[in-house]
Amino acid sequence: MVSKMRIAYFSPLNPVKSGISDYSEEILPFLSEYFDIDLFIDPAWKPENSKIKNEFNIIPFDAGSFDYSHYDEVIYHMGNDYKAHRCIYDSLRRYPGIVVLHDFVLQGFYAERYDETGDLDPYRKLLEKHYGERGAHIAERIRLKLPDQIWESEKALEYPLNEEVLDAAKAVVVHSDFVKERVRSKTDKPVIKINHHGHINKDFDAERTRNDFGIGKDDILICSAGYINKNKRYASILSALSGIEEFPFKYLIAGKDRGGLLENYMKGNEPSIIKLGHLPIGKLEEIINASDICINLRYPTMGESSGSLLRMMGYGKPTLITDYGSYAEFPDYCAVKIFPDIDEVEMIKRSVTALALDADFRISLGQEAKNFVEKECDIQKCAREYAGFIKSLSNKKS
Repeated sequence: MVSKMRIAYFSPLNPVKSGISDYSEEILPFLSEYFDIDLFIDPAWKPENSKIKNEFNIIPFDAGSFDYSHYDEVIYHMGNDYKAHRCIYDSLRRYPGIVVLHDFVLQGFYAERYDETGDLDPYRKLLEKHYGERGAHIAERIRLKLPDQIWESEKALEYPLNEEVLDAAKAVVVHSDFVKERVRSKTDKPVIKINHHGHINKDFDAERTRNDFGIGKDDILICSAGYINKNKRYASILSALSGIEEFPFKYLIAGKDRGGLLENYMKGNEPSIIKLGHLPIGKLEEIINASDICINLRYPTMGESSGSLLRMMGYGKPTLITDYGSYAEFPDYCAVKIFPDIDEVEMIKRSVTALALDADFRISLGQEAKNFVEKECDIQKCAREYAGFIKSLSNKKS
């Protein structure tokens, strides 16, 4: 019997509120079919998922005692939340490994580190090293705390500040061709696209969920989910929905509003809008399942993919997405694509209205979305692709 490869796996896990926590907890049981996995975590917190705690060896990371030679490969999941990834970043700089790059643009990680430590110097030096005079200008804007920083702009893809992470990586996993092409332009190391996995659907009572939230029988329930950031296009969505009079609806927004953006976008108390804040995954899926239409827009992009979008499509919901970045790679037949231009508000309004007034359209589009996710984003398929890529790197090494 061939022994399994031994993997050191670095990722945030719940209770760290991150889509990457959910991503890892979902795919780890499938990866364990191919590898013996030790999970390394930030010593500042303890995992709460009982299944993960029971099935995996969980080790608080300590740089001084980490035995790099004990493992065939090391996997690092890297994203923009500094508190969720600081331990991962520190280990990656010492011990190279395979990086799963969940965001192409990592400016947010360094910006949050600066906010946490108050030390701009390392951030400034990286910006100047990789972008010269333009990097120095970006650093000065950060120091002055001016509005519209680089990570909130269309220029973010030109100045992603991912060079340090890519330099430390032995190989890179991404979730879209959009990011794959950009990573390949910056490194000659092995790069593979593995789709963000879909999810195993649960059974929910949609009627009870709607009753719990006071959704009327004739109401169209529209749902958006995930962290509330400027690039989620809530200003455009709320403007579009405010002009709808053809049908009754409720718009339910589930996600942490870190910057108080919704208060700025809304015109006071709006009875058609329900704000819920951050929700556990089970509750979020329950609400998605009960929805008639979902909206998941994103522009500018940081090169990210979206677990909440895969949930919406996987539950068979007709979904509005932005026709840009990784989202543009979804086939036209399984989502309504909205381009983020001058007509964005009007196109959101028209698309939601068309879906709301045509139940057959909603059902057929939702079914196409579900079929696509089941075929192309099957979690077992994604785990096999990880296994094949990791083993291929090991074969090259031996």
